[in-house]
Amino acid sequence: MGDRISKANMLLLILVCLAQFLEVMNSSTVTVALPAIQSALHMNTNSLQWIVTSYVLTFACFLLIGGRASDLIGRKRVLTLGLAIFAAASLAGGFAMNPVWLIASRAIQGIGAALSIPAAMSLISTSIPEGAQRNKAFAIFGALGSGGFAAGSIVGGLLTDSLGWRSLFFLNVPLGIAIIIGLVFVKERPMEQKNKQSIDLPGAITVLLGIFILVYGLSMPDVDGSWSTTKIVTLIVGSLILVGFVFIEKYAKNPLMPLRLFRIGSLVSSNIIGFLMYSFMTAFIYFSTLYFHALGYSSLITGLAFLPLGLSSVLATQITPYFMRIFGAKMLLIVSQLVNALGLFWLSTMSMDSVYAAFILPVFILLGLSTAAGFTAIIVGSVRDVRLEEHGVAGGIVNTFLQLGGSLGLSILATVASSVTASATDASSNEAMLSGFQTALVVGGCFALFALLLALLSLRKKKAALLQA
Repeated sequence: MGDRISKANMLLLILVCLAQFLEVMNSSTVTVALPAIQSALHMNTNSLQWIVTSYVLTFACFLLIGGRASDLIGRKRVLTLGLAIFAAASLAGGFAMNPVWLIASRAIQGIGAALSIPAAMSLISTSIPEGAQRNKAFAIFGALGSGGFAAGSIVGGLLTDSLGWRSLFFLNVPLGIAIIIGLVFVKERPMEQKNKQSIDLPGAITVLLGIFILVYGLSMPDVDGSWSTTKIVTLIVGSLILVGFVFIEKYAKNPLMPLRLFRIGSLVSSNIIGFLMYSFMTAFIYFSTLYFHALGYSSLITGLAFLPLGLSSVLATQITPYFMRIFGAKMLLIVSQLVNALGLFWLSTMSMDSVYAAFILPVFILLGLSTAAGFTAIIVGSVRDVRLEEHGVAGGIVNTFLQLGGSLGLSILATVASSVTASATDASSNEAMLSGFQTALVVGGCFALFALLLALLSLRKKKAALLQA
């Protein structure tokens, strides 16, 4: 059959990609609508931050549980449940009359997304044959995530200006229901009876608490360009709880996260590189948004500025499987991280007079291609050597690493930027802010170089293993 996906699997792929697209799009639409939400609900800046933070917290906390649940009780069932929770929470958010109501709705949305994403990934990896077909499927899955971000920025600006911010939440309801209806016609690979085990409750509670405290600590604002003592203590406590989680998993009868998975070299290297990639890409998007705001771009124009980033990611779906088939996932990781590093170093030379079409647009296109290719290689590598019955938890692990990488990277690089800005003679000037962005992007480029080094080392180990064989 080559790299052509069957009709039955194509329906499954379309639906899980739409689920991914919907949930990523929702995140960027809400970000664009934050000023309108702040005005309508009379929120202060600290409360406004929790509209984003509450979603990230629950999403990161429940990813491992979502992944393990999909392995134990059925991937399609968990995906359907996650979409139903997401749609219901969106409906509630659209009717929110006060900040607490909206923040709670966003937190529940995060739970729904955390159940959906690992289940969607494992549906792909367990239903579509390994090789060219699966590589192509994951390329489409990853690119639609990037496409969802770009589309969300534009849709968010258009709907907020025309119908109001509540329409962004209501939009999720019919879309979520349509995907759920479509899933009725999808046949899932039968699960083996022996894999139907109980959830590791002590492990679930510990990982929920540990990741919650860790991500909460990372979301704490900096004080004068540095981490506060409270933030550092919170991060230490969260890390210690996660160490305790590892010990619980070591002796658990049915562990939430089987530690033997971390003996799989491809899974470990993919997760670490993904952690690093999301650390600098999340910060890159954040700084780019602030940069465009400083240039006077409106919400809609900012969304249009990001559009080439998303479109080039979609384009990558057509070329990534071809290059992966010829050169392999690890070589693709090497090239993608090299392009990421060069792109960030190039953007670090930006000024307030930089011309978008000549200076930023080419780099956005290249970064869109490289991140989509890198994401595909990471996902393929994370499940390649994992048993089919554990693809769900493998998906949960890789997404947890991505989320933690994004949170930690943004916190570190935002601290770097604010420290440089605060040390300037006129800290409130655009030049001081720009200097902070430039320094943070240089540090982000160094993260990409470190990811490149790890990819090179993993490729070398693979060649050594082949020679020994």
